[in-house]
Amino acid sequence: MGYFHEVYAKFGTEFWANNPAGPDIEPALNAGAKGVASNPVYITTLLKSEPEYVRAIIDEALEDANTDDAEQLSMEVVKKMVSRPLALFHPLYRESRGCYGYVAIQGNPRRNENLGTILKEAERFRDLGENIIIKVPATIEGAQAMEELTARGWSTIGTMSFSVAQYIHMAEAHRRGLQRTNKKPRCLITLLPGIFDEYLAEDAARRGVEVSPDVMRQAGITTARSAYKVYQKRSYEAIILSGGARSTFHWTELVGKGMAMTMGWGLAETLIREHPQVVSRIHESAPSEAIEELRQKFPDFIRACDAEALKPEEFRSYGPVVRFQNIFLNGFATLIKEIQSRRKGDEK
Repeated sequence: MGYFHEVYAKFGTEFWANNPAGPDIEPALNAGAKGVASNPVYITTLLKSEPEYVRAIIDEALEDANTDDAEQLSMEVVKKMVSRPLALFHPLYRESRGCYGYVAIQGNPRRNENLGTILKEAERFRDLGENIIIKVPATIEGAQAMEELTARGWSTIGTMSFSVAQYIHMAEAHRRGLQRTNKKPRCLITLLPGIFDEYLAEDAARRGVEVSPDVMRQAGITTARSAYKVYQKRSYEAIILSGGARSTFHWTELVGKGMAMTMGWGLAETLIREHPQVVSRIHESAPSEAIEELRQKFPDFIRACDAEALKPEEFRSYGPVVRFQNIFLNGFATLIKEIQSRRKGDEK
C-alpha cells in the first residue's frame, strides 16, 4: 500500500495535490490524492514547467475572446487551466458520490473584496463541472460569499486563513449556509503553516529578533493544531486544509482524523519515497518553552493562535494575509503580462 493510501486508510487524512503540472496530475491521483488545490500562482508555476502549454492556452483564450479586458481574459485562462485536472479527477468524484475528486479554483485576486464579484465568478466557475470547488478569501466578504454558496449547495474552500479566528469565522459562515439547505456541500478552510513560518521569519529579520530555527518551525504547526482543537470541540462541519507546506514536517506533524493537506508533487514524492512511520501527531504540542518564546517575541503568533485576538474587520490587514494576497496579486500580474505579450505577438 502506498504512503498516502496508508495514511488515509489509518487516519482519514486527505492528500490534495497543489498546483500540479500536467505530468504530475495522474501520478498524484494514483498515489491517493483526493483533490487538487490551485490558486493565482498556478499559472506562474506552469509557465516554468510547461511554458508552451500555457502559451497555447493563452492563444486559445485570445482566439475565443469577446473582450479586450486583460483581467477577464486572465480568468478565462485560469478556467482552462483547471479544466485539465478537473476531467482527470471527475471519476473519483463520481465513485465517491461527491465526497472527493474536487478541483479548486480561485477568483480574481484584484476583486476579492467585492461580494458581488465573488458570487458572479462562482456562478461562472460552476459551469466548468460538478466537481469544481470554489475558493473564497477568509475575510468578512469571503464569509458572506461562503454562506451564500453553501446555501446553494456548492462546495467551498476558505483561503488566505492564518488564524484560529479566521477559521471560526468561516466555519460559522459555512454552518449558517448549511442551515439554509438540505444539501451537504463540502467545506475546507486553510491554515498555512509553512507560509506563516516564512512570514514570522521575515518579521524577525525586519525587527532584529533572534529565534532559533527549531523554535520558529513550531509556529505554523501550533496554529494549525490550535484550530484543530476548535474544530473538534465545536464539531464544525468545515474541516481544516493545511497548505503552504515547505517541508515534509508540515505533513507528518498534522496527520490526524478529519484533516486534509495540500502540497506540491515534489514534497509528495519525497514522502512516498521515504514512507515515514504512519502515526498521528495532530494532538501533540510543541515544547512549552518554544511556545512561550513565540508568544513573547511575535504579537502575530498570539493573533494566530488565540481565538479572540483578531477581529473580523482586522482579517484583511493581518500581516500574513497581506503578504499572501500580494503573492496572489503578483502571480495574477504575471499572467496578465504574458497575455499582453502574446497579444502583441499576434498583432505584429
